[in-house]
This record gives sequence, C-alpha cells and structure tokens, in this order.
Amino acid sequence: MQKILLINPPYPMEESPSPPFGLMSLAAYLIENNFDVIIEDYIVNPYSPQRIKKVIKDFKPGIIGATGVTMNINRALEILGECRRESPESAIVMGGPHVTFDAQNILAENEFVDFVVRGEGEITSVELFSNLGEPGVYRGIDGISYRENGSVTHNPMRDFIPDINILPYPARHLVQLSKYRALNFPLNMVTSRGCPFECIFCVGSKMVGRRVRYFDVRRVVDEFEMLSTIGTRQINIVDDLFTSHKKRCTAICEEIIGRGLKQDWTAFARVDTVSTDLLEIMKSAGCTTLCFGIESGNQEILDRVKKKITLDKIENAIEMCKRAGIMPMASYIMGLPGETPETVQQTMDFAKKLCSSYGYHILAPFPGTEVREKSDEYGMRILTNNWDKYDANQSVCESIFLAHEEVDRIVNDFNGGINRMIMGELKKYERGESLSPGSLSMVKNIISFDFNMKLINDELVERYEQHEGEGKFFETFVEFVASNLGIEKEAVTTEVRRLIEMGCLTSGEGSRGRLSWSSIQGPIPEQKPA
Repeated sequence: MQKILLINPPYPMEESPSPPFGLMSLAAYLIENNFDVIIEDYIVNPYSPQRIKKVIKDFKPGIIGATGVTMNINRALEILGECRRESPESAIVMGGPHVTFDAQNILAENEFVDFVVRGEGEITSVELFSNLGEPGVYRGIDGISYRENGSVTHNPMRDFIPDINILPYPARHLVQLSKYRALNFPLNMVTSRGCPFECIFCVGSKMVGRRVRYFDVRRVVDEFEMLSTIGTRQINIVDDLFTSHKKRCTAICEEIIGRGLKQDWTAFARVDTVSTDLLEIMKSAGCTTLCFGIESGNQEILDRVKKKITLDKIENAIEMCKRAGIMPMASYIMGLPGETPETVQQTMDFAKKLCSSYGYHILAPFPGTEVREKSDEYGMRILTNNWDKYDANQSVCESIFLAHEEVDRIVNDFNGGINRMIMGELKKYERGESLSPGSLSMVKNIISFDFNMKLINDELVERYEQHEGEGKFFETFVEFVASNLGIEKEAVTTEVRRLIEMGCLTSGEGSRGRLSWSSIQGPIPEQKPA
C-alpha cells in the first residue's frame, strides 16, 4: 500500500486557524482509494527539522505532499526542501490556492517539487499517485503541472467534481482536534463548494467553480451532529456562501431543529442572500453569528471590485440580523482600487455606525486574483512579491490615489486600540479589580489560550508521557508543568482541570499515571480491500 505524508505548514495563531479541512478531505478520499495516509499538522505541533526527519524515518512515505496559502507558502517550501534531503526518493507534491495560480514559478524555482496539483485535488491526486513513475501517463492527467524535458508543463484544468456527494467525510481522525479545542478554536465543516460571484480580490470562484455544488441535506446534518458530540464551542460552516440557496439552507436548519441538536454555529453570508424568515430559522437552529464581507463603505469602490451589493442592502441585512438575535460581524478591506483618504474615512464612519463587531484587513493581491492580473487597469502598484508579507495586515500594494503608509497607519491604529483595550483589562484583572462579565470572560480566555499555547509548543504533555509517575498522576503532572513554565501550581491546576473536563486531555488513572491529548475521532473513511 502506497504511503502518503501530508503536511499542513505553520500558520500565524493570531489568524485563528482551523483544522486543515482541505487536507482532511483529500486524505479521506485517498484512504478510500487504498492509500495509507498520515497528516503532520504544524499548526498545533511545533515544526522542527528533527521532527520531520523522525516522521519520515518511521513512516517511510513514498509521496510527500503539502498545502499552502500565499502567506505560508515559503514555510511549506522550506519544509518540503527538508523532506527532499531526508527522503530523496519520495515524490514531492504541492496543492492549494497559491500553487494553483503560481505553478510555473513554484516548479521553475524549486527543483525539489515534482508536481503541482491545481484546483480540486481529490480525483487528480488519486490519478497521479496511482501512476507515479509512468511519465507517459502524466500527459493525460488533467489538473497537474510538472517538468518534462527540462521545461514546466501545465495540463488542462480538471473539470469540477459534478456530484461532491461521492466524497467521504473528512478524515478528522488524522488531526489532533483536541488541541484546537484547547485553544478555543472552532471546528469547521462545509456544506457546498462553489461561489457564483467574481470579486476581483478573491480566487474562490476559480478554485471551486462558479456553479455551487451541494452536499445532501441529511449528510450535512449527520456531519453536524457528529461534530456536536465532540463538545466544541462552536461549528463554523465555511462555505463561500452558505445562504446562497434559501430553500436548502432552510431545510438544513429544519433538520437540525427536528433532531433536537443544541449546538452553536456560525456561517458566512452575503447581505443580498438573507431575509427575516431565513434568519429566524437559522437562529432557532443555533446560528449565533453571521460574517459578512462588506469590504467598503463607498458605493463606487464596491462597484469597482465587483462586489455587487449596495450600502442600503448592507444596512438592511445587518438590521435584520440584529432583530433575529444573530450577531453580525463585518469585515472590511482597506486599500482597494480607487481608495482615497476620503473613501477610507467613509468606510470607517460606515463601519462604526453599522455594527459593533467589525475589523479591517489590507488588500493583498494574491496570485490568481483579477486585481493582481490587471493591476495597471485598476490603478494599483504591486510593492513586493515577498509572500511572507501577504498576511492582509500590512500593505503589499497601493492605490495610485493613496500611499500605502497611510493605509498601514489607519489599520495599525485601529488594531492597536483593540490591543490596548485588551491589555488594560488584563492589568485590571491582575490587580484584582472587578470586570464586566464580557471582559472577565475575554481575560480568562486569553489566559487559557496563552497557557495552552505553551503546553503545545513546549510539548509538555508528550514529554511528560515519558515520565511514568506512580500514584498521584495529576499532582505530578501539575508539578512538571509548573516547573517547566515557571507558573504557580494553583494556576496550572485550574487550567489542567479545565482541559480534562473539556475532554481535551485524557487522565491517566489506570494507565500508569499518564496524561495524553485525547483522540477525538469522527467517521473514519472505509478503506477499499487491497
């Protein structure tokens, strides 16, 4: 059986990453097609060359693949380079949105990368991995790029999967979901693929198609119910547009209600796809928050970026959410084509009056976006191709009407104000001052997050497993953590008890005094007989 190692490269924690859905979906389809797959997730496991060497030595993969978005593509390449040095005979493959639209440069500049899988990866990967070592077959595999006779070859794009219900549930059992839960990150799921819109700053419709393809309602709610049993804080439905099909969205909500499921969840929506009756049934089904990409408070800019919404529709949708009891969250992009000091101020004024939960990002013209491919037409200057800077928190381009330094200043001032508020509440807590219930909850979450990050990054649970204490396993683990982190035992006790109560850590009673991260498993894809 062919062994495949899939790698999820490091990603900034401040971006609240979720479990690697694309890799889990790919892994499930590979398993169903009789491949042996593991996932190395460097979001919740610290990466080191020593770790990847040990994984390769122990697992001996014939294929090593990595995903990557623009902001972590360099880290992905760095890790794959280490993989090539450790396992020169393994095939090295990359997939994901960045390499889909930058395949030429990825292959031309990185000799250790053998193949790029473009677009939807499941069927393409199975075809490729089943025919490795047969160069004559590669020409007939749609959706791949590779080297041939010293030059890079790009086969035609593969058609999108017509019926996505052929895909198994994501292989969540290959990822340590307990660590994501410990960090208070939500679990994610999708109910469809596709986006019918063509916003110039997004590659969504190019990656998954303009025609929306849906998972069956019963399958969706089966998966939702399974995730709800894990004990997660919330489930994020991360479709490009969950509310695009009102009748189906309503049917999903009715099925959740009919089964009596009590689970908070969130979703993404467009302001022109919600209505009072839809929002009311979503609220009844457990929806707590809807995230809207508003982008700008200036109508001309909205039209220019092909958002195809109006300021009136935005205001109406937000008011409907408030009346339904669903919290609206609004996201804005600064530095869009045509941005001027006046439009920036309009957006900031609009954001303040629209709703209390909002934030700003800075335009990042990712490979494959129309704003990058037609930057001159849109009056945009690309300032750098250093992908590490494409985190949407700093300018990598600018409008000819507005200097990038001004955009950076505005967003940094806004984010700095939030950070100062948080630090102020933390200091009040440390001084023993009373806080509002909301502030107290926020402070406790921050304290827990920092503790759990240290627990994960220093691999204290894994290291402690090598110390098979006898008797009072809990007390000895607390002492071990407290001495390693320099934190008072009382504070460590509180946090460790919380993790055990949440089911993130499994206590060691009856197993020689050990603690370990819980193995939280969803449906495991069935393997076809060899």
